[in-house]
Amino acid sequence: MKRLFIIVIFLFSGLITFSQTYNPAVENIINEVNLDSLIYYLRNLSGEDSVVVYGENTRIEHRVSNWGNNLAADYLTQTLEGFGLTTYVQEYSDNGKNIYAVQEGTVYPDEYYMICAHYDAVDYYCADDNGSGSSGVLEAARLFSDIQFEYSIIYALWDEEEIGLIGSNYYATQAASNGDVIHAVINMDMISWDGDDDMVVEIHSSYQANSNDLSDYIVEVNELYEIPLTPVIELPGTTASDHSRFWDNGYAAVLIIEEYFGGDFNPYYHTEEDRIAILNMPYFHEMAKLSLGALASMAVPVIETSIDEVGKFTGILISNYPNPFSRETTISYALQEETYIRLSMRNSIGKEIRILVDGVKQIGEHHLPLQVGNLPGGLYFLCTQTPEGTFTHKMLIN
Repeated sequence: MKRLFIIVIFLFSGLITFSQTYNPAVENIINEVNLDSLIYYLRNLSGEDSVVVYGENTRIEHRVSNWGNNLAADYLTQTLEGFGLTTYVQEYSDNGKNIYAVQEGTVYPDEYYMICAHYDAVDYYCADDNGSGSSGVLEAARLFSDIQFEYSIIYALWDEEEIGLIGSNYYATQAASNGDVIHAVINMDMISWDGDDDMVVEIHSSYQANSNDLSDYIVEVNELYEIPLTPVIELPGTTASDHSRFWDNGYAAVLIIEEYFGGDFNPYYHTEEDRIAILNMPYFHEMAKLSLGALASMAVPVIETSIDEVGKFTGILISNYPNPFSRETTISYALQEETYIRLSMRNSIGKEIRILVDGVKQIGEHHLPLQVGNLPGGLYFLCTQTPEGTFTHKMLIN
């Protein structure tokens, strides 16, 4: 007889819990980010090597949108489809074509985290700008497509960034109009030049839609998983890349980039001298690890645990009624044994608002009235931390 398996979802490192706890599943994902794979995509996208696109052996000579970059778009589409992902070609004008794929979450399929980059360029090669970020998106899709996540993931590649952020603006505007729930956007633009080997990464952020909390979260990922980068948060950050179009539409977003403000910016930017031979591959690798590690942590990997292991797992049942509610609700939680518990209320991107319980509680049911005062309406979370793990519960304030 086949052994029975139960899906246990570990929520202790998602953005919704903000104050992170080490998650071995996230560390495993970070360790699986493959430099050879990143280089393979980068060589293909920057025209260093020939590729087979829909059965034809060819070379992506350039990705300049107004010269015609359909070959690059076809390569990206074919690659994402090859990972078994539902892939879309969003043609928003005669020349503009976004490519994106969606990986459905197991618990919250209608709530998304996004990793993105622009694939268009201004000259031949243009490896760093932005073959590097595009390669990072493809590596995320390759690695994550075999893993289940609680939240859905969007892998997006924008067109016409170089002539006014046109592709990302179209997508972000449509998403906001449709009411799409995108909790966070990580935009990678130029992630492979480090001329002085100081491993500095700039995280460009904003006060728009709590993007500053998102940038803090990414710094925590870097520290928790000992990624050898030195993060510098730029607040306010540049608006000169695709993340800013998500700011404009009320979404939390950041830009991951080399030292754009810090004085070590690629001097071959926007020329055909921007080729893979001049780039810093160890830095490229770590930049991809940080971006993909943050995405994995937020989207929450699902871990299969055998029933024998689950028998050792002390769970907690938590709810609130009414839900949705306006100003007052009652929180109920049940403990299977006496244990330490820390119960807090957090907003939609994980920032702690209020500590409700912090101490040892007895076995059995507990009830706690909660008055939220003048908190704005929207999605909130109860985050319950015990020695056995962290659990979350959604609440909606009308």
